[in-house]
Amino acid sequence: MIGLQAEKYKKWIWIYLILLIFEGALRKWFLPDLATPLLLIREPIVIYLVCVGLVRGWLNNNFAKGMMTVGTICLVMTLLFGHHNLYIALYGWRIYFFHFPFIAIAATILSREDVIKMGRVILYISVPMTLLIIQQFYSPQSAWVNRGVGGDMEGAGFGGALGYFRPPGTFSFTSGYTAFQAIVCSFLCYYLIDNKYLPSHLQIKKWHLVVMAMCYILSVPYSISRSLMFTTIIIFIFMLLAVVNNQKKILSAIRGLLLIFIAGLVVVRLGLLGDSLDAFTARFESASDAEGGLKGTVGDRYIGGFFNSLFMDVPFLGYGLGIGTNAGSSLLNGNMFMLFNAESGFGLIIGECGLLFGLMIILLRFGWTWNLLRKGLKQRKSNRLVWLLMPNMFILLSTGAIGAVPNLGMLTLATFLYIAALKRFVWK
Repeated sequence: MIGLQAEKYKKWIWIYLILLIFEGALRKWFLPDLATPLLLIREPIVIYLVCVGLVRGWLNNNFAKGMMTVGTICLVMTLLFGHHNLYIALYGWRIYFFHFPFIAIAATILSREDVIKMGRVILYISVPMTLLIIQQFYSPQSAWVNRGVGGDMEGAGFGGALGYFRPPGTFSFTSGYTAFQAIVCSFLCYYLIDNKYLPSHLQIKKWHLVVMAMCYILSVPYSISRSLMFTTIIIFIFMLLAVVNNQKKILSAIRGLLLIFIAGLVVVRLGLLGDSLDAFTARFESASDAEGGLKGTVGDRYIGGFFNSLFMDVPFLGYGLGIGTNAGSSLLNGNMFMLFNAESGFGLIIGECGLLFGLMIILLRFGWTWNLLRKGLKQRKSNRLVWLLMPNMFILLSTGAIGAVPNLGMLTLATFLYIAALKRFVWK
């Protein structure tokens, strides 16, 4: 019954997806004067569908309800004891009261077939996206393709290596692009295994897959992103584990890996990597040396990020919702790092909400992640789509930053795709 009722709302999630991918392009290139209001371009969809879901009784997720409750308590605390700015407080509150419930409601509306359809579109978008980041890689930061939010002539690229900057693609920040490519990798691996077993309207032509694989191989060094490389390795391992007990699927995986190898060979023989591999290697070595190698990188970013946040020098009730976001902090202080370091997702939550309520929110995220992980593991042998979407869901839902608009959007996307993929597969 929910499926029939939800059918007419699917178009709004498709619009959400397209706006998520191209929102940065609007803010950087086409409507730079409206960069600030465009921060909220997806909010009407989120608020509308959450309200619909609440009215229709679709929100049956205790973790999302917990986010709404704790977020509202933090809103009250912000106005009473925090920075007292209602608008900035509401901007921060919307994350917990609307965006996390939106995950559950979007997943209720979508079917597993819808997830595959979205994945197919994402794969096709990834091809011109790769061409764009190559152009950004070789262009100066003052070039039109590298302009930052609001038409900033200093550029949107982030620190890279050898004089090259990390390209953001159509996104406002490089983190949005790397998260997008990680989702591309999941769907690429899924199609390499299951393409021929899908209904004809969902299949992708083999030569299209070859082009997509070539573009993805190019995207890793041109992104100059270690996170993307690590995620890629993890997803490839998951792809192999998905077929380890299935002889037919093993052959599909071997063919898929062979396709990737051929695509990689073509990329190398044609000299398409250019200077990207040197820049990526230099970035990897310098960053690894600074952080103490792979162990230090993982420890600092994830495990260390959580424990360090517990000992932040912030008021017990925090500085208030919204102040750790780019928009909120700039309005109040002109600098998002003036009061506390919000670079990590944990740091933002503790800094805004304080130790007590911030820890509640973090534990709700951990609990939701663990709950979804258990459900996915039960379907490991029968549902390869869920299995391959699992790494992105796990990383983003548990530890992903939520202060920047692209990061929050990619966390939301990765999670509701995963939850919807848990559903029984029924072809129309």
